[in-house]
Amino acid sequence: MPTINQLATISTISGADQLPVYSTNNGDARKSSINTLMTYFQQNFADPNYTVVINAPTNSGFNIALADSAQSIWLIINPTGTFAAGSVTLPQASSSYDGQEIIMISTQTISALTINGNGSTLVGVPLSLGAGSSFTIRYNKLQSTWYTIVNSLQIAGIDVVTTTAPQTLTNKTINLSSNTFITTSAELRDAITDETGTGKAVFATSPALVTPILGTPSSGNLANCTGLPPTGLSGIGAGVSTFLAVPSSANLLTAMTDETGSGLLVFNTNPTIDGANFTGHAQTAPVADLSSGGVLDIDCTDSNVFTVTMNENVATLNMTSPAQGQTVNVIFTQDGTGSRTIAWPASFKWPSGSASALTTAPNSVDILVATYVGTSWYATALRNML
Repeated sequence: MPTINQLATISTISGADQLPVYSTNNGDARKSSINTLMTYFQQNFADPNYTVVINAPTNSGFNIALADSAQSIWLIINPTGTFAAGSVTLPQASSSYDGQEIIMISTQTISALTINGNGSTLVGVPLSLGAGSSFTIRYNKLQSTWYTIVNSLQIAGIDVVTTTAPQTLTNKTINLSSNTFITTSAELRDAITDETGTGKAVFATSPALVTPILGTPSSGNLANCTGLPPTGLSGIGAGVSTFLAVPSSANLLTAMTDETGSGLLVFNTNPTIDGANFTGHAQTAPVADLSSGGVLDIDCTDSNVFTVTMNENVATLNMTSPAQGQTVNVIFTQDGTGSRTIAWPASFKWPSGSASALTTAPNSVDILVATYVGTSWYATALRNML
């Protein structure tokens, strides 16, 4: 067998190249590829420059205190579940050495992470850790400060290392509830490729929109809108916009298409109607009244025609709220008993000053016709209508 000095020299090696290895299981020398040896080292040896610390917190609010170490530290956190809060206390500042590193990784989400510098200053440490997230800090002895040098952010199962280079995310969900998205309206507009218009983004409850073009909205409520020009309305009948601008009787007449007659609108309580012609209907509808306790009340604003069934003697007749010149017809009907009487008010004036008495036969009918002028009722009775 040649010695090592007799072998040819090569400048590069590959994973398939073979190395001599003594196999204790077989008791002899055998060969192994470089790939096989590398796999063994990776599976059985941690970084020789790191002290490995594995901790499995079981409750929210946990604290992991790292002991002083002469080596860098690899902290593996295996929480039993997603926790809202947790903290890690670093080695004492007096025991940390220049260039010492600490790698922290968590297998579960820690929503609020607190790092206690234990006498040292911290720069750039994250405030939370997602499942599978990690970061590395390095100690500067001169400044007594731990600086973050690597920060791996976990997004939907993919580690994205902090970098200034563009990153492309596909089919990922970004949750901004615990983070801040800093941009301006102009920057957001530059990032969007199908926007409409320019200006600032609107998120206010009552935004002020400057000269917007709304197009054709599917719904809306214009109850509080102002400054709408009637001439700007479209799709309305002829003359309507003119009436909205100047709501006169003449302009309303122009806007109407099925009106009868002309002139001014009537809204008065007692309007004067010039040349009115009422056809095909009764001008008044009879109103039935009944006395109670010897008192009969007739409200003249209800009608001009009233019907009264005499079921008792009427000692007091009150005819209230008459209009000047109003004529009232009251039809009195005796009940089946008959002999019912009525006492006329002093304001009643009769022909020759002689008041009429009601016909007293059962079921007989009398009609009182009275016209109100001044403060008096000028009355006459049509008796025993058959």
